[in-house]
Amino acid sequence: MKNLFLLICFFAFADAIGQDKHQATMEKRANELHRVMGLNEKEQWKKFMLENYSKSLLERPVKSSTKSSEEGSTTSTSSSTADKLEEKLKMFERLHRDFGSSKVVSMKTVNENIEMILENTSGLKGNFRIAFEKHTPFLIDGINIQIDQHKH
Repeated sequence: MKNLFLLICFFAFADAIGQDKHQATMEKRANELHRVMGLNEKEQWKKFMLENYSKSLLERPVKSSTKSSEEGSTTSTSSSTADKLEEKLKMFERLHRDFGSSKVVSMKTVNENIEMILENTSGLKGNFRIAFEKHTPFLIDGINIQIDQHKH
């Protein structure tokens, strides 16, 4: 009975270590995303995406929508271009323009995702919800960004 208890404790401990590694990897990738956004080098953006995005994310088209709460209108665009990486580079360029000189206001784990709030020098805030693969190496599998258009 004592051996069974030790075995159960070992698996619980191993699972806790696995969770810590998972969270640490997610936070590391989120921080690296923020760091690379600050670079003005398209090749570094591409390198980051190829090393940190899942295959399925790399193959998905970029989708973006803009909502204006003041007018109540919504504009939605979806790209299904053959070169999806080029579309992602264009999106990264917009992120660089808006959040390249931003600071991380907060970062927390929510339902196995990272929620990171960035704020640039003019007060523009972006809420980045970053989804990850469930298994090692925990690559980024989706990024949802909500931008607060109301500058302070």
